[in-house]
Amino acid sequence: MQENKFIVRLSVFLCVLCALAGKLNAQKPVKPVAPLYFDKGTLVYTPDALNNRIPDFSYCGYKASEQAIPNVAVKVVVPVAKGDATIRIQSALDYVATLTPDANGFRGAVLLQKGIYEVNGQLQITSSGIVLRGSGRDTYLKGSGKIRNTLITIKGEPENWQKGFNGLRITDSYVPVNSMSFSVDSSVLINKNTDKIIIRRPSTSKWIETLGTGEFGGGISALGWKPDNQNIYFDRTITKIEGSKIFIDAPITTALDTSYGYSTICFYEGNRRINNCGIENISLGSEYDFENKKDEDHRWNAIDIENAEDCWVRQIHFQQFAGSAVN
Repeated sequence: MQENKFIVRLSVFLCVLCALAGKLNAQKPVKPVAPLYFDKGTLVYTPDALNNRIPDFSYCGYKASEQAIPNVAVKVVVPVAKGDATIRIQSALDYVATLTPDANGFRGAVLLQKGIYEVNGQLQITSSGIVLRGSGRDTYLKGSGKIRNTLITIKGEPENWQKGFNGLRITDSYVPVNSMSFSVDSSVLINKNTDKIIIRRPSTSKWIETLGTGEFGGGISALGWKPDNQNIYFDRTITKIEGSKIFIDAPITTALDTSYGYSTICFYEGNRRINNCGIENISLGSEYDFENKKDEDHRWNAIDIENAEDCWVRQIHFQQFAGSAVN
């Protein structure tokens, strides 16, 4: 009889213990999976419920990071001299622009020596295959004068695509971040004579309202975003077409959500940009008012790159610019 009572009590105790253990396990928080982690030498990406994931940025860089930045041969050396060096350096850049590109599309490099080069104006690279190179950090290109001009620009001609967004609409209700394909409302894509496209994600009133960017503090709306003024553009190349589905060469970095308006695409020729240009191995600075800590009446940007592709900026030291190092 005593043995039976002991067995019953032991059974009850075990049942209570199991129930308590189950309750503790149920209350134990589940550790979320990291959006990105390292596993056996490989990066592993975890998508969210909408299949968004951290974009694959391995496509960034010169030639989509498939080629190393080249070491372009020097064609002209500009010696250090007192006074404004704008015309001397620009003349060297213009001379290299007249040279015939080699098999890889490079005309040559302009080399600056160690020392200070005063630049009262602006240096411009407007042809493909030109490199402006210093001799290291001791080569100092100084933007002089109380002007906001950019010190160096790499600039091609704008592509004529701005008026083309009344055409193909992306029909997927949601295209997640890192997508490299989507569907459109036309099957005539195969007849296009170019594979280059611009994807336009619209900035609608609903999107701006959701972000809360219609005003910036104190109820002031003058600086707030306006519909169609903050559109997001993706420049991509089509790699494959299957019916009305387009595959592109690099992922998108912002989701395309029809609840905030339809995204569209347009085609462009892609032959007006310049390429294979670089600025490297040099220090860039701006003259400014040492007595005025809020002085912005001097060089705004060090380098502007516009309407260009497969260009680079490397081994550069920047100081005292009011705006950006590279825009």
